[in-house]
Amino acid sequence: MADSTNISSMHEQIITIDTIPYYTLLEGPPNSPIIILIHALMANHHIYDSTVLTLHKAGYQTLRYDHIGHNNTSPPTDPNRNKQGAFTFDDFCHHLNQIWNTSSSTRDHTPAAIIGCSIGGILAIRYHMLYPPPPGTTTKIISMAAPGLSTLPNSAEKWNARIEQWRTDGTNEYLASQTLERWFPDRPPTFDMKKARRIVESCTLDGYEICAWATMNFDYTDQLDQIKDGENVMILAGEKDGNIGPKEVLVDASRRIRGSRYVLLEGVGHIPPMHPEVFEPVMLEFLGQAGGSS
Repeated sequence: MADSTNISSMHEQIITIDTIPYYTLLEGPPNSPIIILIHALMANHHIYDSTVLTLHKAGYQTLRYDHIGHNNTSPPTDPNRNKQGAFTFDDFCHHLNQIWNTSSSTRDHTPAAIIGCSIGGILAIRYHMLYPPPPGTTTKIISMAAPGLSTLPNSAEKWNARIEQWRTDGTNEYLASQTLERWFPDRPPTFDMKKARRIVESCTLDGYEICAWATMNFDYTDQLDQIKDGENVMILAGEKDGNIGPKEVLVDASRRIRGSRYVLLEGVGHIPPMHPEVFEPVMLEFLGQAGGSS
């Protein structure tokens, strides 16, 4: 393909779905393959700031968005949609499909890849199951730091305790500090902790609750063998990630997706994209240059 790495465009758009005004951001060299990036709970699209620059240089466009009640996406305007059980991960995948079909330049195309972190890692795989690429096309999946492909033991107790902490404090400041310590243990002196805190504190209580509730009741484990193009799936875990429990959960998920690749990232915590020196070479090796082979 032609070298368009020195030409870039940016298109911000609000796409309202189920009374949720999703903030979306499409960037990169026009008319290039598009990669969707899905962030973690209590984060926002800025965890991928370094990732998108690298992908643009490799010839890809990127589509980012903020989850419900996170950063630039407000909570639902319908109060009935703020209740426990109002949204599931499947709902989030349907929303993403509408975002994809509505966003500028994406209509009638297939994503070149979907990259997701934490709950974003769950959504990347589930989206691939619900909306597999059409025959003759390929969508690569990078699922990183996913808290399993089913609700983990004691998940409800853990999340409800964190929600109650936020409600009691009236602010997410203490919870943000706890979260950052779990996500970024043994961080190098050069790590931008101020940026990480801004990202975490951009989450609203409504957004936190809605996404946390979705983690309490899901199980895709027995459906993973439905994925027939496992060679296009990579599952990543951070060596220092204390947030997801035993790494064996992700090893098992990889084994169930026949042909998929499992990679343990040394020295990395729960948010691999914010460790670009480790994550990005692995990402590019798997994706390859746009228009080329991996």
